[in-house]
Amino acid sequence: MLHLNRFLNVGPSELFNVPFDLTQDGIASVLGISRAHASLELKKLEESGKVDNWQAHIKGSGTKRKVYYLLPDGIAEAELLKKRFEASGIVIDALLDMKRCEPGLMWENLNENDKETFGLACAFRVPIERKTLPDTSSGVIPANFFGMTCINEDSRKKFLSISDPMKVKEWNSQAADWWIDRKIDGQLRERLYHLTEAGRHVEACKLILKMSDEYLDDPDDDLLSIVKKLNVPPKFARSIYNIRARIALDCGDTADAIVCADILAGISTDDADIIRAEAFMLSGELQKGFDLATAMFGKAPSARAALIAAKCLFLMKKYDEASAFIDSSSKALTDDRDATGIGDLLLLKAGIAYAKGKTDDALSYLSKAKKAARKERMKKKIDVLSKNIKSGKKVSFD
Repeated sequence: MLHLNRFLNVGPSELFNVPFDLTQDGIASVLGISRAHASLELKKLEESGKVDNWQAHIKGSGTKRKVYYLLPDGIAEAELLKKRFEASGIVIDALLDMKRCEPGLMWENLNENDKETFGLACAFRVPIERKTLPDTSSGVIPANFFGMTCINEDSRKKFLSISDPMKVKEWNSQAADWWIDRKIDGQLRERLYHLTEAGRHVEACKLILKMSDEYLDDPDDDLLSIVKKLNVPPKFARSIYNIRARIALDCGDTADAIVCADILAGISTDDADIIRAEAFMLSGELQKGFDLATAMFGKAPSARAALIAAKCLFLMKKYDEASAFIDSSSKALTDDRDATGIGDLLLLKAGIAYAKGKTDDALSYLSKAKKAARKERMKKKIDVLSKNIKSGKKVSFD
């Protein structure tokens, strides 16, 4: 009744754009109870003459559903309740809005089984099907119209912060196992997150190594923050810190890439130097990046060293020297079987051609680069470059 009392301006005369909050699902979500519980309570209120319903189109969806409103007796009782609660110092909004609810107070009023279910629900960072979680006697887990959990991020973090850290690890461990074999977007990312939060670092490292291509195809700050939390066993150190450095460089976090290089320096100097060379390039220290990359290429020719050196020359606007370096190191570049490296090389050649005014050559190299590209974001970048060049717009390959 207190919830419906906030919508006294919406009644049966409204047939369109009625708030979702007035449906059974909306009421259940706001109050943090199950839909079945909401249905039972609404039925009681209807039978007592305090609530009624009508059919209306829901705002944002156009769907026609049953929605509820207070009758005069319901309004009168809601106002009495409101006055009584306010006189007792109870904040009405906290009762009706989970984001403003005091976590400790709510937690204390849950039984042990419901605490387990609610804690597990809070461990998940993304919405999951409510029906896949255990039932609760009080129906404390909000769900939306589609049956997906919808716990506010701030609330989720608050509840986890007041819980026993060992319990939080247990919930994350359960969540990690929940993601096994579920073919859902983000499955690999979320499983890695939960394994790390659960302290299952060996499994997390093995997952990264097994699915490294997938992780490297979709790097961002969130993935980097997860990998940074790993306690890496020595036997995985070289591989994991190389992958972490690759993610950091793709995210433009050259400082973390250098951290990885410093760790790798005690394992493999070559790994450390190639990371430093690329970090220098990305941070604008082009001459240092070029010198280190060419020194490495002279010691042990590799496609990555050659590409970094050539990119440094390109960024220094030494286009002829960049082109000459690519030609002189062509064997190392063509021998490399990494499609990503080939795509980067062709993109660099397109940039050199464009800088020298050879737009047809640039478009030809871009076409070949797209065929070699594995990452969707690289393909999109190439499409944008090609489209803008064809339309006569100025583009940048930096």
